[in-house]
Amino acid sequence: MLGRRRFLKTAALGVSALAVDAAAPARAAVSMPEELGRQHAGDPAVLVDLTRCVGCGSCVAACKIEHDLPWRDDQPALGREAALASSNLSVVRTATAEGRTRSVKMQCMHCLDPACASACFVRALEKTDEGPIVYNGDRCVGCRYCLVACPFGVPTFEWDETFGRVQKCDLCWSRTSAGRPAACTSACPTGAATFGFRGELLAEAWRRIDADDRYVRHVYGETEVGGTSWMYVSDVPFEALGFATDLPDEPLPDYTWEITRLIPPVAVGLGAALITLWRRRMRVLAEREGGGEP
Repeated sequence: MLGRRRFLKTAALGVSALAVDAAAPARAAVSMPEELGRQHAGDPAVLVDLTRCVGCGSCVAACKIEHDLPWRDDQPALGREAALASSNLSVVRTATAEGRTRSVKMQCMHCLDPACASACFVRALEKTDEGPIVYNGDRCVGCRYCLVACPFGVPTFEWDETFGRVQKCDLCWSRTSAGRPAACTSACPTGAATFGFRGELLAEAWRRIDADDRYVRHVYGETEVGGTSWMYVSDVPFEALGFATDLPDEPLPDYTWEITRLIPPVAVGLGAALITLWRRRMRVLAEREGGGEP
């Protein structure tokens, strides 16, 4: 049977969702990734040149120091098994393709029009005015819709915590909002990760591609899902390195909004049903305690 505490928590979730939906502004439609690129040309961004990455892990160490995260044996942050996890906001994964081994830095891509923020009906995830997408754990209700919405599979959850939080790279918002580079880029000894403004970095990416035939003629993140603030150039095809290459150029929030807009009325309807069940349960218990038949 549904306990009183669980019932109250569920009902509160439905009410809060309704309040958020009522306060949410109408979404501004942006149909072309080129327009998004122009709008966000001055956002802080990072260009990763996979031909320069040596897999040293300095970026990962800097990230852990900046965010006070531990090294865990069960959550490898370097090598072939490296994966984003509650203690890994950034990892360097090793991949071999076409006879060449490359080290690939992975973290939140910081989409220009983020699906994770669109899916979050309590706005625990928001795109800041400065550009990075940040997480407010005090607002989070633990629904984990953001994990499903992200096209890059980035957000993770603290499954081993009683009150787990969503974890993801915030592009060192405390640093970048003050005009300082992200910790990982400052620590890179080979210049594989370059911090700057998105428009300038995109121009630099194409300068490198045009000047050297080794590079694949594509900047990953330029147009994927409307564009991202982390962009990559490579001499190995991106699909061979495990990048998602079947993504649309259009931003995804228009799709997620069609689903998440239905959450508040569904939650309220569920709350009403739970109230009915709870009242019936209380009536049955009262009749039993009074010696009557339910």
